Amino acid sequence: MAMSVAAVGHLSRSASRAVARAANGFHLLRIEGYSETEMVLPGQRISSEDFTVGDYSWRVDCYPNGRDTSTKSNAMSVYLQLTDQAHRVLRARYKFSLLDRAGNAGYELPAETASFTSVSSMYNYQYRSPVLGAVDEQGPGCGHDEFIGREELERRREDLIRDDRIVLRCDVGVTQIEGSRLAADELSDEEEDEQFVAPGYGYGPPRQRRLRRRTDDDEYVKWCLTEEPRRSRGYQVRPRGFGHPNWY
Repeated sequence: MAMSVAAVGHLSRSASRAVARAANGFHLLRIEGYSETEMVLPGQRISSEDFTVGDYSWRVDCYPNGRDTSTKSNAMSVYLQLTDQAHRVLRARYKFSLLDRAGNAGYELPAETASFTSVSSMYNYQYRSPVLGAVDEQGPGCGHDEFIGREELERRREDLIRDDRIVLRCDVGVTQIEGSRLAADELSDEEEDEQFVAPGYGYGPPRQRRLRRRTDDDEYVKWCLTEEPRRSRGYQVRPRGFGHPNWY
């Protein structure tokens, strides 16, 4: 049963919106002197600088001799870490690939989707993330324990290794949800068809005008269903008869 304005005396109505958008990006980690990485300990990582995708901070970890600290692996491990300072859990898509001489994906694994828990980024006094991480500093990231075998990489050296360096690409995709106010309006039965006299402020006699008739509920709902908030010279445009700016 609908409530009458006369019975309530004051009616408030408002609308908000949530917009989901895809945010995508990638990061390249170039490892030079690849042949020397055979001396890196199992479980020891080579890390990228932190980078941003979708307003979130990320880091790529590469384990040349595997992530397992108990034994030396014949495969390279690669992981993606969420390094936001604020503790959060985030779902994201990721894909790792090795680039060939032309900059294309010469070797890649299928994209995957996983949940990431943020781990504090480790900085040194120069505010740069450490390139070579200590054993057991792995973090709760997601990736591949066996990304590519060393023998496979050597077999494809002509395509994937150039001047003793490899380039690892990590693609990241997240969904961002942004909220905003669509419209706000207050309706009072005392304001309907009310007349008032505005002062002249020294520029002539007082001026008289009638308050705009406010839209009814059906008109308000229809506007919220169809209109897009927009700005004009820094001011928020609102439908005729709405009492407040719909800032967003």
